[in-house]
Amino acid sequence: MVPNYTRKAISGQINYLGKVTSHKMKETEMGYRGSKSKFVTQTNFVKEQRVDGSYCMAKSNYMRLRCTLMGFERNYQVKIPTKQLNNRNFSTLSTQNTINPWFISGFSDAEASFIVSMYRDERSKTGWRVTPNFSIHIHKKDIALLESIRNTLGVGKVRKNSSSTVVFRADNIQDLQVIVDHFTKYPLIGFKVSDFLLFKECYDLIKQKQHLTPEGLEKIVALKCNLNKGLTDVLMEAFPNIVAVARPHYKFNGIRNPNWISGFVAGDSTFCVTIEKSSENKVGHRVRLIFGTCLHIRDRELLIAIANYFKLVEDKYIYDSATRKTSLLQIKNNSDIINKIIPFFNKYPILGVKS
Repeated sequence: MVPNYTRKAISGQINYLGKVTSHKMKETEMGYRGSKSKFVTQTNFVKEQRVDGSYCMAKSNYMRLRCTLMGFERNYQVKIPTKQLNNRNFSTLSTQNTINPWFISGFSDAEASFIVSMYRDERSKTGWRVTPNFSIHIHKKDIALLESIRNTLGVGKVRKNSSSTVVFRADNIQDLQVIVDHFTKYPLIGFKVSDFLLFKECYDLIKQKQHLTPEGLEKIVALKCNLNKGLTDVLMEAFPNIVAVARPHYKFNGIRNPNWISGFVAGDSTFCVTIEKSSENKVGHRVRLIFGTCLHIRDRELLIAIANYFKLVEDKYIYDSATRKTSLLQIKNNSDIINKIIPFFNKYPILGVKS
């Protein structure tokens, strides 16, 4: 199911890490993160990826989700091997013991998952075990950021998930109450807010121990139908007559705090420097700074709000792809980068390796 992409550094491009890591989703491993950005290609598969840098499809002029649109590879003159990029340190880790709660909400809009897992369990009265959890699954290079999130929230655990990834996870009733209270006070503003609302209803039922009754269990299954990727084949077979609870209507209500932007950018955006051939100056090349974020087209209003927050005209900076169902916010005017983007993030810092 993983596409045969050509993963290579764009010639002349310096990104913040220069690496793409892909991962086939499993419910038990990544929390069935159906609310994350995803796209459908011509070969009709759905894939999710955690990008630790930017990349561009070879011989393609289109950007993929969570990547930066860089254009044709032949436009770049300097060859930089992928291994060279991966072995050099272009950024430093920047975290602290506690961080702004709005940063956590922004980062969660980009990276977190709200999960309700169900497994057969003969020891249970209903024959099923129901386990809710909130998790953030990222590359191990950002483990210090997860520890800062844990220290700020005061709940959950950070652990190694694989040879290259770590996860922050809160899964007991007491810890999840803190999580629910956090996102009630500092709400998500992207499409993922609908997942949170469904998750909260499931959590309330579990807290009242209704999941231990057949009626309560069916209510949770009905809610789970539209949570993330919905029901597994096993659940659909076990509950064939369940009527799904409608997914809460998503309405973008604006950006409430600038730290939300910093958190979201730490998870979903890319900073790049490109060297392009140009006849406009004596050296025959120009250096271009690029800040970009690509999301599912359902989150277009969010990208417009980010552009407006920087006092940019969104018509100049947002590009839609109907075939890929994506919207791209791309700022590549050096004046805007220097006068608006850099001062903003100096004032509201990005945390983690992307800093």
